[in-house]
Amino acid sequence: MNRAQTRTRGFTLIEMMAVIVIMAMVFAIGAPRLGASKMRILKQEAETIAQSLDFARQRAVMTATPHRLFIDLEEGGYRIEVLTTEEEAFASLAADHEGLQFGDEPDPLDDPNAPLDLRPPARAERDFYPVPHRRFGSFSWIDDAVYFVGLSSSAGWIEGGDVVIGFEADGTTEFSLLEIADADDNHLTLEIEPMLDRVRRRPGGARS
Repeated sequence: MNRAQTRTRGFTLIEMMAVIVIMAMVFAIGAPRLGASKMRILKQEAETIAQSLDFARQRAVMTATPHRLFIDLEEGGYRIEVLTTEEEAFASLAADHEGLQFGDEPDPLDDPNAPLDLRPPARAERDFYPVPHRRFGSFSWIDDAVYFVGLSSSAGWIEGGDVVIGFEADGTTEFSLLEIADADDNHLTLEIEPMLDRVRRRPGGARS
Protein backbone atom coordinates (compact mmCIF):
# COMPACT_ATOMS: atom_id res chain seq x y z
CA MET A 1 0.00 0.00 0.00
CA ASN A 2 2.79 2.39 0.89
CA ARG A 3 4.66 1.48 -2.30
CA ALA A 4 1.63 2.38 -4.48
CA GLN A 5 1.23 5.68 -2.69
CA THR A 6 4.92 6.42 -3.15
CA ARG A 7 4.71 5.75 -6.89
CA THR A 8 1.71 8.08 -7.45
CA ARG A 9 2.75 10.97 -5.27
CA GLY A 10 3.37 14.38 -6.93
CA PHE A 11 6.55 16.37 -7.38
CA THR A 12 8.46 17.44 -4.32
CA LEU A 13 9.21 21.07 -3.64
CA ILE A 14 12.84 20.59 -4.62
CA GLU A 15 11.86 19.03 -7.97
CA MET A 16 9.47 21.89 -8.77
CA MET A 17 12.13 24.44 -7.90
CA ALA A 18 14.59 22.66 -10.16
CA VAL A 19 12.11 22.81 -13.07
CA ILE A 20 11.51 26.52 -12.48
CA VAL A 21 15.25 27.21 -12.42
CA ILE A 22 15.76 25.31 -15.68
CA MET A 23 12.90 27.19 -17.37
CA ALA A 24 14.30 30.51 -16.18
CA MET A 25 17.71 29.63 -17.60
CA VAL A 26 16.20 28.68 -20.97
CA PHE A 27 14.24 31.94 -21.08
CA ALA A 28 17.30 33.97 -20.07
CA ILE A 29 19.28 32.44 -22.92
CA GLY A 30 16.53 32.55 -25.55
CA ALA A 31 14.97 35.97 -24.88
CA PRO A 32 18.03 38.06 -25.86
CA ARG A 33 18.44 36.04 -29.04
CA LEU A 34 14.78 36.64 -29.93
CA GLY A 35 15.16 40.37 -29.28
CA ALA A 36 18.37 40.49 -31.30
CA SER A 37 16.63 38.71 -34.18
CA LYS A 38 13.84 41.30 -34.26
CA MET A 39 16.35 44.14 -34.05
CA ARG A 40 18.25 42.59 -36.95
CA ILE A 41 15.09 42.66 -39.08
CA LEU A 42 14.60 46.34 -38.22
CA LYS A 43 18.18 47.14 -39.20
CA GLN A 44 17.84 45.20 -42.45
CA GLU A 45 14.73 47.16 -43.40
CA ALA A 46 16.49 50.44 -42.59
CA GLU A 47 19.42 49.39 -44.78
CA THR A 48 17.12 48.52 -47.70
CA ILE A 49 15.29 51.86 -47.47
CA ALA A 50 18.62 53.69 -47.28
CA GLN A 51 19.76 51.90 -50.45
CA SER A 52 16.64 53.12 -52.24
CA LEU A 53 17.29 56.69 -51.11
CA ASP A 54 20.93 56.48 -52.25
CA PHE A 55 19.86 55.07 -55.61
CA ALA A 56 17.29 57.85 -56.11
CA ARG A 57 19.89 60.53 -55.36
CA GLN A 58 22.54 58.98 -57.61
CA ARG A 59 20.12 58.50 -60.49
CA ALA A 60 18.89 62.08 -60.18
CA VAL A 61 22.49 63.29 -60.63
CA MET A 62 23.33 60.86 -63.45
CA THR A 63 20.21 61.73 -65.48
CA ALA A 64 20.02 65.41 -64.40
CA THR A 65 16.36 64.78 -63.60
CA PRO A 66 14.48 65.14 -60.31
CA HIS A 67 13.67 61.88 -58.53
CA ARG A 68 11.79 61.04 -55.35
CA LEU A 69 11.09 58.18 -52.99
CA PHE A 70 7.33 57.72 -52.74
CA ILE A 71 6.29 56.19 -49.38
CA ASP A 72 2.94 54.81 -48.28
CA LEU A 73 3.29 55.17 -44.51
CA GLU A 74 0.16 53.22 -43.63
CA GLU A 75 0.63 50.23 -45.95
CA GLY A 76 4.41 50.07 -45.58
CA GLY A 77 5.32 50.35 -49.25
CA TYR A 78 7.77 52.55 -51.16
CA ARG A 79 9.23 52.98 -54.66
CA ILE A 80 11.41 55.41 -56.65
CA GLU A 81 9.82 57.76 -59.16
CA VAL A 82 11.28 60.09 -61.80
CA LEU A 83 9.95 63.35 -63.22
CA THR A 84 9.23 62.67 -66.89
CA THR A 85 6.50 62.61 -69.52
CA GLU A 86 4.03 59.77 -69.80
CA GLU A 87 5.41 58.83 -73.23
CA GLU A 88 9.01 58.68 -72.00
CA ALA A 89 7.96 56.74 -68.92
CA PHE A 90 6.24 54.00 -70.91
CA ALA A 91 9.03 53.91 -73.51
CA SER A 92 11.64 53.45 -70.78
CA LEU A 93 9.50 50.80 -69.10
CA ALA A 94 9.20 48.87 -72.38
CA ALA A 95 12.96 49.13 -72.91
CA ASP A 96 13.58 47.81 -69.40
CA HIS A 97 11.40 44.76 -70.07
CA GLU A 98 13.38 44.15 -73.27
CA GLY A 99 16.65 44.25 -71.34
CA LEU A 100 17.77 47.70 -72.48
CA GLN A 101 19.22 50.35 -70.21
CA PHE A 102 17.63 53.71 -69.53
CA GLY A 103 18.18 55.97 -72.55
CA ASP A 104 18.97 53.08 -74.96
CA GLU A 105 15.55 53.01 -76.64
CA PRO A 106 15.62 52.80 -80.46
CA ASP A 107 15.53 56.22 -82.14
CA PRO A 108 13.11 56.48 -85.09
CA LEU A 109 15.58 58.88 -86.77
CA ASP A 110 17.95 55.94 -87.19
CA ASP A 111 15.74 54.85 -90.10
CA PRO A 112 17.01 56.77 -93.19
CA ASN A 113 13.71 56.18 -95.01
CA ALA A 114 11.58 57.67 -92.21
CA PRO A 115 10.07 61.06 -93.13
CA LEU A 116 11.32 64.00 -91.11
CA ASP A 117 8.80 65.78 -88.93
CA LEU A 118 9.72 69.48 -89.08
CA ARG A 119 6.99 70.60 -86.72
CA PRO A 120 8.17 71.93 -83.33
CA PRO A 121 7.67 69.31 -80.63
CA ALA A 122 4.65 69.75 -78.41
CA ARG A 123 5.38 70.59 -74.81
CA ALA A 124 4.41 67.44 -72.95
CA GLU A 125 3.35 67.62 -69.35
CA ARG A 126 5.75 66.07 -66.88
CA ASP A 127 4.84 64.15 -63.77
CA PHE A 128 6.41 61.56 -61.51
CA TYR A 129 6.37 57.97 -62.79
CA PRO A 130 8.08 54.79 -61.50
CA VAL A 131 11.68 54.46 -62.67
CA PRO A 132 12.28 51.74 -65.28
CA HIS A 133 13.91 49.37 -62.82
CA ARG A 134 12.57 45.97 -61.76
CA ARG A 135 13.53 46.46 -58.12
CA PHE A 136 13.43 50.17 -57.39
CA GLY A 137 10.57 51.01 -59.76
CA SER A 138 8.20 48.52 -58.16
CA PHE A 139 6.70 48.78 -54.71
CA SER A 140 8.83 47.27 -51.97
CA TRP A 141 7.06 46.29 -48.76
CA ILE A 142 8.66 46.33 -45.35
CA ASP A 143 8.56 43.22 -43.15
CA ASP A 144 5.30 42.55 -41.29
CA ALA A 145 7.18 42.97 -38.00
CA VAL A 146 8.20 46.54 -38.94
CA TYR A 147 6.18 49.68 -39.63
CA PHE A 148 6.68 53.31 -40.58
CA VAL A 149 6.26 55.65 -37.63
CA GLY A 150 6.39 58.87 -39.60
CA LEU A 151 8.37 61.44 -41.56
CA SER A 152 9.70 64.74 -40.26
CA SER A 153 10.46 67.43 -42.87
CA SER A 154 9.83 71.09 -43.58
CA ALA A 155 6.12 70.22 -43.84
CA GLY A 156 6.17 69.04 -40.22
CA TRP A 157 5.60 65.63 -38.68
CA ILE A 158 3.48 63.25 -40.78
CA GLU A 159 2.33 59.85 -39.50
CA GLY A 160 -0.14 58.67 -42.14
CA GLY A 161 -0.93 58.76 -45.83
CA ASP A 162 1.56 59.19 -48.66
CA VAL A 163 4.79 61.17 -48.34
CA VAL A 164 7.76 61.80 -50.63
CA ILE A 165 11.45 62.48 -50.19
CA GLY A 166 12.55 64.37 -53.28
CA PHE A 167 15.96 64.88 -54.91
CA GLU A 168 16.69 67.68 -57.36
CA ALA A 169 18.66 67.16 -60.57
CA ASP A 170 21.89 67.96 -58.71
CA GLY A 171 21.11 65.45 -55.94
CA THR A 172 20.22 68.00 -53.28
CA THR A 173 17.25 67.51 -51.00
CA GLU A 174 15.75 68.94 -47.84
CA PHE A 175 16.64 67.62 -44.42
CA SER A 176 14.27 64.80 -43.48
CA LEU A 177 13.94 62.18 -40.77
CA LEU A 178 12.22 58.88 -41.55
CA GLU A 179 11.39 56.74 -38.52
CA ILE A 180 10.61 53.01 -38.48
CA ALA A 181 9.92 50.70 -35.54
CA ASP A 182 8.86 47.18 -34.57
CA ALA A 183 6.30 45.70 -32.19
CA ASP A 184 8.85 45.59 -29.36
CA ASP A 185 9.16 49.39 -29.45
CA ASN A 186 12.62 49.37 -31.04
CA HIS A 187 13.03 52.49 -33.19
CA LEU A 188 15.47 53.46 -35.95
CA THR A 189 15.71 56.79 -37.74
CA LEU A 190 17.08 57.49 -41.21
CA GLU A 191 18.59 60.97 -41.54
CA ILE A 192 18.51 62.34 -45.09
CA GLU A 193 20.97 65.22 -45.31
CA PRO A 194 20.63 67.94 -47.98
CA MET A 195 24.16 67.58 -49.40
CA LEU A 196 25.57 64.24 -48.18
CA ASP A 197 25.73 61.25 -50.51
CA ARG A 198 24.75 58.76 -47.83
CA VAL A 199 21.86 58.27 -45.46
CA ARG A 200 22.72 58.12 -41.77
CA ARG A 201 21.09 55.45 -39.59
CA ARG A 202 20.74 56.01 -35.87
CA PRO A 203 18.83 54.24 -33.08
CA GLY A 204 15.89 55.99 -31.47
CA GLY A 205 12.99 58.06 -32.70
CA ALA A 206 13.06 61.01 -35.05
CA ARG A 207 11.79 63.39 -32.38
CA SER A 208 14.00 62.12 -29.54
